[in-house]
Amino acid sequence: MWPAFTLGAYGAIFFDAVLAIWAVATAVLLSGLMLHARGALPWAGWVALTLPSVWVVLAVVAPRAHGFRYLHYFEVVLTLVGAPALAWLLSRILLPDYAELPERHRLRAVAVTIAVGVLAFLLGKFNYLFLTCADFDISGNNTPPGCAHGPPFHLL
Repeated sequence: MWPAFTLGAYGAIFFDAVLAIWAVATAVLLSGLMLHARGALPWAGWVALTLPSVWVVLAVVAPRAHGFRYLHYFEVVLTLVGAPALAWLLSRILLPDYAELPERHRLRAVAVTIAVGVLAFLLGKFNYLFLTCADFDISGNNTPPGCAHGPPFHLL
C-alpha cells in the first residue's frame, strides 16, 4: 500500500508505484492468457489488467509536455483502483479455492484490503507523528511537507 502512503505524505502518487502496478498487471495478464485453460477471468478482470498498459500507451502518444495535463488524474485513478483490483485478481488466479469461500469471508478480505489502504494513507498523512525528515532523507526519498525534524528511527 505504498501508493496510499505517498499520496498521504506527499499528496502525489509516484511513477514507480504506477510502473509496479503495470508490471504486476502485465505479468498476471500474460499468465492468464497462457494458462487460460485453468479458468477464465471475468471480462472486467481482463479489462482491469489492460488499464496499466493503456496508461503507458497514452503517456507515449499524449505526453503532458504537449498539453495533455489530465493524464495525471488517470494515473491516480489507475493506482487507487488498480492496486486493490490487482490484489483481488491475483487472489482469484493464485488461490483457485477463493471462489468457494463463503461470501462473508470474501467480503472480509475485501474490507481488509480497503482498510489497509486507508490506514496506509493516514500513516502517510500523519507521518510526522512517527517519522522524521531524516527518515525520508536516509531512505533516499524527498522530505514531505510538514515532516518532523529529528534523528532517523533505528531498530538497532
